[in-house]
Amino acid sequence: MAHQINEDIRDKEVRLISSDGQQLGIMSSRDALAVAAKAGLDLVKISPNAKPPVCKLMDYDKHRYEQA
Repeated sequence: MAHQINEDIRDKEVRLISSDGQQLGIMSSRDALAVAAKAGLDLVKISPNAKPPVCKLMDYDKHRYEQA
């Protein structure tokens, strides 16, 4: 399953989880993307069917490498 990442996430609001698993709260996708950029990480949608969808900050390339 391909995850939606960064600008591909079109939801109005998302629930954001930090890279270490802390709840950062519900915010607009644009704000969540700004948090990710500031942290030097990717915004990855991990639970698309939740209301609102859950996104996590992570290094997506590293995540894909570890999954391979």
